[in-house]
Amino acid sequence: MKIRCLIIDDEQLARDLLEAYIKEIPDLVVLAKCKNALDAEKLMQSEKVDLLFLDIQMPLKSGIDFLRQLTNPPKVILTTAFKKYALEGYELEIVDYLLKPIGFERFKLAVSKVKELLQLEYKAQ
Repeated sequence: MKIRCLIIDDEQLARDLLEAYIKEIPDLVVLAKCKNALDAEKLMQSEKVDLLFLDIQMPLKSGIDFLRQLTNPPKVILTTAFKKYALEGYELEIVDYLLKPIGFERFKLAVSKVKELLQLEYKAQ
């Protein structure tokens, strides 16, 4: 099963790093990279997304506000440089919280949590 990923981050370097990490894991595929939540909203109206890599502090709309508005969100891994949003993120049922700079080993651990959850959901169907 391929996990369709959407990267949402206003920083080009962060988007590129996450894309490179995703390409190292065979079950993941990058659906798109968005530099803000508004672009992501448009994309998610027409594409099925399994996993969001979501930054928090972005122009136009924060990642937290974006996540709050989703009625049936995919799995979410928050990617941020700020520890202070962790509790709020978990209250919104994120899978994991990655602090920048993100190391590959920590990234793999977060992805493994998503894989386990998706496999459980698939078996339950």
